[in-house]
Amino acid sequence: MLTKTDLDARLKADAAENRFKIEADNLVFDKNSNLTYQVVDGFTLADLLTANPLSITKLNKNLLVALANIKESFEGVIKVIASYRSPEYNLLSYGGDSDLYTSGCALSLAVDANLIDKLVETIKEVSPMGELFIYKWGVHIGYAKGENKETDYRTDVSWQRKIKDFISNDRMKNVLLIGAAAVAGWFFFLRKK
Repeated sequence: MLTKTDLDARLKADAAENRFKIEADNLVFDKNSNLTYQVVDGFTLADLLTANPLSITKLNKNLLVALANIKESFEGVIKVIASYRSPEYNLLSYGGDSDLYTSGCALSLAVDANLIDKLVETIKEVSPMGELFIYKWGVHIGYAKGENKETDYRTDVSWQRKIKDFISNDRMKNVLLIGAAAVAGWFFFLRKK
């Protein structure tokens, strides 16, 4: 099992060469970092990069340790489908002005639908999280201090996938540069579809 001390030492040694930073308790990187760098077993910087091409990605090291230990104990493929979101991006694309994604303390993990229950068991055994939300496609985990929040509500969040695809589209990247108002307008349009 990975420890935070081991992760800290490795990240500090590799930061300059791979063009990322360590700020307080966070790993901070962007699209100019060495995206092939393996942060923890099974996950590179590219796997953890935010969907917003104009933003940095900031991830809490405790969350990365948890991800590594979950991956080590889970018998199946785990894909990170959501990571850090800047407060502005989160407000425009997901409707919230603050949550664990904006502090780099949350990830959404997709797995085969038949393995979701096993993933939930693994998370509870290996690295209990402050937040654990269960969906049809996988789970949301959040490293939060204090009271635990958990749900077994399984929902289809296809509007979130539409938004992610919409924003990652090359043409849409140019629209993002035009202004937040245009993005917000499209968000509401897609959400109603």
